[in-house]
Amino acid sequence: MSDALHLDRLRAETPHCAGIAWFVGSPGEPLGLVAASGEPAAADWPSWDAVGQAAPALLRDGPVASPEVLLLGPDVMVLLAERATGVVVVAVTLGKASAGVALVHARMAASQVAA
Repeated sequence: MSDALHLDRLRAETPHCAGIAWFVGSPGEPLGLVAASGEPAAADWPSWDAVGQAAPALLRDGPVASPEVLLLGPDVMVLLAERATGVVVVAVTLGKASAGVALVHARMAASQVAA
């Protein structure tokens, strides 16, 4: 299972990563934070608790449920990736790199979070 030290290492190794978190919870309920490093870095989500509250609706309540949701803001991209036992959230600040490059970095970091 990923702990805060593992997430700290992933965040340090991922270019422009502002935050990464691992959540667990039952479908339809707010997610509980297990470990985090950094901050969500999005104005709409001032804390990881706010991310845990919003994640189930973002992943399951749309016209098509998806195991991955990407939110793109003017300064940050947030990737929510559902796993069998929880949800990984990666926030990458947008700089000189394109959103596509930021997405690749976020996906690579999310894939290394152990459930």
